[in-house]
Amino acid sequence: MSDLSAVDIAIRQAELILKLYDLRREATMREARSYIGGEFLPASVEELVAIVSSGTKQGAFVLQVYGYWDMVASFVDSGALTPQLIYNTCQEMYFQYAKIQPFLAGFRQQMNLPEWMSGIERQVEGTEAGRARLATMRKNLEAIAAARNASRA
Repeated sequence: MSDLSAVDIAIRQAELILKLYDLRREATMREARSYIGGEFLPASVEELVAIVSSGTKQGAFVLQVYGYWDMVASFVDSGALTPQLIYNTCQEMYFQYAKIQPFLAGFRQQMNLPEWMSGIERQVEGTEAGRARLATMRKNLEAIAAARNASRA
């Protein structure tokens, strides 16, 4: 049994969140997050597989950013962070997950990685609030994709 009070636990969680925020500010991570948050918008399982397995900087960015968020989600699974704290402070994770969620099952199958991003999946889809946020993010992404397609036509 832990000798830590609820206040001590909350302080430790806040410190961890701030450390995670600092990691997001590292130069390469900022570049990777900019790519994932921007132009990265796979339209199919095949496209996601091609990007990840390309050996390019963009493929590395995908692995870096999603690996980061899966690590954060594992902190929830282990009890180091509460689901509510992640929900309140990591909205970006939900947006980025929404970009791969439609292709996740197919990606796992094609790449023979059955647990790839399962931590994020549990965190995002494990609550009604998470599923609602995911649905909102998916609608936003559909609007972004439609605008991109219209500008290319």
